[in-house]
Amino acid sequence: MAETPKTTFRDITFLLLLTATAVLVHGYHFGVEDQSIYLPAIKKTLDPALFPHDAQFFLTQAHWMLYGEMVALSIRISHLPLEWAMLLWHGAAVFLVLLGCLRIGRRCFADTAAPWAGVAMVASLMTIPVAGTLVLMVDQYAHPRVLATAFALLALGAVLDRRPRALAWLALTAITHPQVALYAAVHLLFQVRFAAPAAGAVPAALFLWGTEKTPAGAAMREIVRPRRQHFPLQWTWYEWLGAYGPVLLLGWFARWGRKNGAATLARVCAGLAASCAAGIAAALLITTVPQLEPLIALRPMRELHFVYVLLFLLGGGLLGRCVLRDRAWRWALLFLPICAGMFLAQRAIFPASPHIEWPGRAAQNEWLDAFAWIRANTPRDALFALDPMHMNSPGEDNHGFRALAERSMLVDFSKDRSVASLFPALAGDWKEQFETVQGWKIFRREDFVRLRAKYGVTWVVLEQPAAAELPCPYANARVRVCRVE
Repeated sequence: MAETPKTTFRDITFLLLLTATAVLVHGYHFGVEDQSIYLPAIKKTLDPALFPHDAQFFLTQAHWMLYGEMVALSIRISHLPLEWAMLLWHGAAVFLVLLGCLRIGRRCFADTAAPWAGVAMVASLMTIPVAGTLVLMVDQYAHPRVLATAFALLALGAVLDRRPRALAWLALTAITHPQVALYAAVHLLFQVRFAAPAAGAVPAALFLWGTEKTPAGAAMREIVRPRRQHFPLQWTWYEWLGAYGPVLLLGWFARWGRKNGAATLARVCAGLAASCAAGIAAALLITTVPQLEPLIALRPMRELHFVYVLLFLLGGGLLGRCVLRDRAWRWALLFLPICAGMFLAQRAIFPASPHIEWPGRAAQNEWLDAFAWIRANTPRDALFALDPMHMNSPGEDNHGFRALAERSMLVDFSKDRSVASLFPALAGDWKEQFETVQGWKIFRREDFVRLRAKYGVTWVVLEQPAAAELPCPYANARVRVCRVE
């Protein structure tokens, strides 16, 4: 079997143009969402004096991967500012995702148009949600999951070429994001024709492993149970359509491949449909059998993430093969509306932030202005308290306090809870702190003094209109930054 054609300079040029286009369509953000975990870890690697009070709520997860160390090393070598380094890491990760897609597409399709149509489809739909998992296919900011996905795609390309370097790509996936590596490995096992043993062994092994675990405590259950994205039986009908739809579509793609002489396409789609269905079955087992409760932390429905990338790659490839071909107007008629829709969706998600948060650009967001003031004007060992729901506040746009203000804080409801749901040792601390700040919006001076006495809180960030019971050296139209005295 012939190996995939080598990547040419022309291919690299087209991929770079697609990468730039994808970033322009989907946007780029700094310090948002999961970067609330990874950015503080990178900053603490570069400056160990940061975050003296709360590092466990991001290092516990970040230490399971080497992504932060890789980024920090690149900054030390290049002397680039962190913001520029993160933008370049994001661009490189998106480029590698598209490169991996191109290599797989060329293995599955013999013509020229189909692989590029598949790559263009992935680039156009990067930020589409993966069923009910609350995960995007490709995040609009630097995230280890994006880079790990690229390595997993390159591993699949090597598997299709029957090259042992697939193991090296999978190892890179594992050190970048272990969860992505776990599910990619399962899907790759099916691709190398271990479907029968894998389908039976995976649930059985999970069951045996789960029975040896200590049952989750009450605090852990309280954290995990409300997170419906981890429990497929709580999903809506359309989220279930997003789970089983890929199985049906991939089965149809496999039949098309068999009928039209595309043997590799047929084999890839059949294996992927089987591994996806087995993954859903395992997820249902894990989330319903009490002995398997500790395995919910693996977030088993996220096995759909790798499936989604390949579904849109191969679906786009079939459109290129059967419909688009070499007709430029057909490409424009398909991709321009998709890109416009995805652009508008991203503007709705981040309405108070620039579509592309360029490094060095002045903040156009009152929350970020406050975080910048805190970073420049408060002691590095200060401990802050904020509304635990502040990332959902109007105008905040899911920016992380630790990531941007570079100060310690009491736990939040979003990302700290997510980390605590993975690591039971943190569950009790998270629950205690979260319960202490319940009723935040009606807190008065005596409540803040109580936080100082109990935890050592020295500063608070309050949304306007805030009662002037504390000295507040900074205020804008949205928030105040006040000392607890």
